[in-house]
Amino acid sequence: MEGKQSKFRPIQIPIPFGQLSGKWYGSSDVRPLLFIHGYCDNSGTFDRLIPLLPPHGSYLAIDLPGHGLSSNLPDGIVYHATDTIIVILRIMQAYNWTKVSLVGHSLGAMMCYMFIGIYPELVDLFVAIDAFQPYFPGKMLEHLAHHIERTLASDMANRRNELPKVYTHQEMLEKIHHGLASTIPKEICHHLLARNIAASKHRPEKYFFRQDSRTKFPNVLGWSMETNAQAARNITCPVLIIKATDSIHYSDPDECKQLIELMKKKPSSHVTFVTVKGCHYVHLIEPERVANVITHFLNSCKYSRETVESKLITPKKKSQSNNERQSQTIRQKVHIVKVEKKD
Repeated sequence: MEGKQSKFRPIQIPIPFGQLSGKWYGSSDVRPLLFIHGYCDNSGTFDRLIPLLPPHGSYLAIDLPGHGLSSNLPDGIVYHATDTIIVILRIMQAYNWTKVSLVGHSLGAMMCYMFIGIYPELVDLFVAIDAFQPYFPGKMLEHLAHHIERTLASDMANRRNELPKVYTHQEMLEKIHHGLASTIPKEICHHLLARNIAASKHRPEKYFFRQDSRTKFPNVLGWSMETNAQAARNITCPVLIIKATDSIHYSDPDECKQLIELMKKKPSSHVTFVTVKGCHYVHLIEPERVANVITHFLNSCKYSRETVESKLITPKKKSQSNNERQSQTIRQKVHIVKVEKKD
């Protein structure tokens, strides 16, 4: 399925340990909606959704560190949910944005919620697809111990220069087809597979998963209900929560209802909860269902028109001095730490 936005520009954003990679759809002169993928996915998860969104909009889907074509974290580092908060800030700095508009799927939605709770003044729109708030799992200590031990095992394998497991392309396709959350039709698995495999140099016609194995065991959760409630009170931007009917709840459904009520208490609140028929990957499998809901939401809060008219990017000029860049940041009142980029 293709729409008017089916073409994209591959992008790379320099970061201290390498680069972030992604796909930019639409005009580069317009600040885009920033799409954050879920657990062990990559930007390809939005391949069939973004082309169905309003054609005059702009959309950027990224691979988080350790996923897709983005760089891995340095050896010896544990992946955390808060890594994504830093990633979003780095993207804002790279493009000189004073605000960001977020769309997250699954774990990506939870991490966006965390970002908005911490920096509500930097977010002007949030769409959460089949997840919302982070949760505090049972047996928290055992949960953390398991993830830490698996991360250490991955580090040891890297130090021994162990070769990754290799598979035929068909075997890799089957692994994506029978995913952890839901079954994905084989004919569209390539959207997730394309950015996550590489050909083996040692085994002809074999492939390995390029994803950092440590991303399977991140320290991702642990926000308490009190912290989630505080975040909900902080949120002032329009919010759309999409729940797939045939998917499990990835956080406490009763708590989610309570958080929605907290957000709705604000006089100018614009909070919408919608259910769509489908599984956890409904945005990839039957994207028109999700696209219709998002498009209606964007129109209802007049976001699409405002995106084109008043949310233009102000590119950084290479000729600017450090002082000029710092002054520009102060004038724009971006309350984040400035990180200098190498030309």
